[in-house]
Amino acid sequence: MKIAILTLPLHTNYGGILQAYALQTVLERMGHSVEHLQPKVEYPRLHNPLVMPLVWIKRLYRKYFQGNRQLPVFENPYKWARKNTDRFISNNLNCRFLKSEEWNEGLAREYDTIVVGSDQVWRPIYTPDVSRFFTAFLGHSDICRIAYAASFGVDVNEFTEEQIAVGQEYLKLFSAVSVREESGIGMCRNIFNAEASQVLDPTMLLDCSEYLKFASTARKSPGNLMVYVLDRTDMTDAFVADFADKHDLIPFITNSKADFSWEIGIPFEERIQPPLENWLRGFADARFVLTDSFHACVFSILFHKPFGVFVNRHRGLSRIESLLQLLGLMDRCIADSSQQLDAPIDWTRVDRILSQWREKSMDFLREALGVKE
Repeated sequence: MKIAILTLPLHTNYGGILQAYALQTVLERMGHSVEHLQPKVEYPRLHNPLVMPLVWIKRLYRKYFQGNRQLPVFENPYKWARKNTDRFISNNLNCRFLKSEEWNEGLAREYDTIVVGSDQVWRPIYTPDVSRFFTAFLGHSDICRIAYAASFGVDVNEFTEEQIAVGQEYLKLFSAVSVREESGIGMCRNIFNAEASQVLDPTMLLDCSEYLKFASTARKSPGNLMVYVLDRTDMTDAFVADFADKHDLIPFITNSKADFSWEIGIPFEERIQPPLENWLRGFADARFVLTDSFHACVFSILFHKPFGVFVNRHRGLSRIESLLQLLGLMDRCIADSSQQLDAPIDWTRVDRILSQWREKSMDFLREALGVKE
């Protein structure tokens, strides 16, 4: 079949990019043709066009006389910050970029199936036009619709009444619905009157070796305590420092400040998101991982690396708790600075549970796609 995947915009988010890659890979190996439908990238304009010549002159001076060699002169800095992740996307994902007016019912005639997911596609604060991820743009056209590992991110209702009405209307048209977190089953049933199954995030459908092939192309990491914290606080910084000192580890940070506001004075060179391959290499080289990210937990598990995850309710705690509960790893949560992470992880047990859920998740996909056969 010809399948279109609908997920969040792919920018500098390592986990978001890799879950898209994983789902594409799984579907292609099942024999299908796959494309990711993505909104056409519109880079924000930072300056009035009339002053751009002065901006270019200033950049040239900074680049060649002040030694800021990485600074782009004529290119939009937002695009420059994404150059490494954009390269990975271009090389490894089949993307079709659509203008606003191209999101319409006509797409239903071009594909056999549309798969929504994964990631937090059903979280309104991340997807203001959440109706798109209920496939409202396709109307009531005759196309097979599947949700694979769609996530609300949280276990509370963040939807408006209008968004709920749209979700109820279009989820009825789905042949099969699955969610990433256990709490999502109740959210589907209680808010949208839809039945759902729980499945694994797409990244966990692939073996670690699938990611090592990318990691092997990157340089060795500059330390052995991988730190991937999206929302740093005084507590997280202090915990990292104390943990490194206590365990004689060298911390290294694997993300930039690419997603931060441009108005807060962060130097440009700190905004370029490092290559995704470097991030994966970080897991391979680490003796321990500290993070507040769902997907960093996922890859710590896939790479068999002991880890600790800071409680970050802003980004959605239920998705992390659901994963850790599933694998019996709730003791990896760091709620405060006194948290101990010394208990070893029984990777044999974790792998056994993961294998069972991989089969269950693949069974869901096979059965859901069989609807059209």
